[in-house]
Amino acid sequence: MKKLVFGAAALSLTSLAVANDSDWQALDQDIQALSASVQGLEGTGINIGGRIRAFYNSSGDIVGGTNAQGDVNDLGGFSVNNARLYAYGTTTQDIGYRLELDFNGRGNNLLDAYLDIPVGGEITARVGQFRAHVLRESLIDSGNLFFADRSIHATLFAGRGQGLAVMGNFDAFDWAISLQNGFDGLGDDLFLAARAELDILGEGTDLIEGAYGASEEMEASAGIAYFSDAGVDDSDGIAFEASMATSQFSAQAVFLSTGDALSFANSDVNELYGGGVMIAPNIVDASPFAIGGTFMLTEASSVYGAWELGARFQDLDDAASTRIIDVGANYYADGHNMKYIINWTSFDSDAGAGSLDGDLIRVGVQTRF
Repeated sequence: MKKLVFGAAALSLTSLAVANDSDWQALDQDIQALSASVQGLEGTGINIGGRIRAFYNSSGDIVGGTNAQGDVNDLGGFSVNNARLYAYGTTTQDIGYRLELDFNGRGNNLLDAYLDIPVGGEITARVGQFRAHVLRESLIDSGNLFFADRSIHATLFAGRGQGLAVMGNFDAFDWAISLQNGFDGLGDDLFLAARAELDILGEGTDLIEGAYGASEEMEASAGIAYFSDAGVDDSDGIAFEASMATSQFSAQAVFLSTGDALSFANSDVNELYGGGVMIAPNIVDASPFAIGGTFMLTEASSVYGAWELGARFQDLDDAASTRIIDVGANYYADGHNMKYIINWTSFDSDAGAGSLDGDLIRVGVQTRF
């Protein structure tokens, strides 16, 4: 953009020697128009970045693929979970924007593509493609997760849908209502989500999983949400969640009460759980929950980095009585901009033969730029 301004200025200077009064007036108008155009495009500045998250996945209980001889091999390969580029910023009219693409080769390449338009006061309208406002964990960027992937509950609502949302922020109270395309695609049966969150302590927990980067003072938030897809009968539900964090430890819990059906319209197909295994539990007419916490083993240091340990338990309350345990460790060489991830996951169910039982180990690295 600056090259464009300099080029226009240089071109204008070459005509000064032959300019008359009308030329000067036209030149002045052109410069003013060009300046306004540049300001409108640049606004407060555009931020461009990206993220790569890559893992080695190993399990003797999960099928990884079939070789040329037809032999079925155990999981033991590499995966690129994120290969993202994004841009965000604010125009001079205070309209926020975000565009995010993922080139990991699965799911949708286009993730975020939305505008945040001020409505008045502390109320903002969001239009485009974005995540529904259901769970806090669903709204956390995958680059700010502690575990290798989200809980099953959060994965159900971490996908992007096209629609409209209205959001408000009033000191310690936040709320959002979103309407997006539902199970029927572009049909008139929409996915509705309404969420309210209250900051109980401090300024409330940030959209970061874990203790790294949290305030030294205790911060805590609690939220409640309602969701429903008109394209799937009885696919409504209520979610309750709470989270707390300090610079030493963090904890979070979520509880769902689901209807007689479940819509996957907002599930995240870009983040596959379990080294390529997408768990699609039949959590209908159920009360699934997840609890987890992390602890900073060492303090953050610019020389030695920092270690954080964590564990999470999920009870899906589905027909197979599926339970999932995650134990992990993160080494932050440069915060979330450069970290190493180690996760051990155990799947267990009571469904008998053919059920998802076993262990999974993942070792990964993430870098942001």
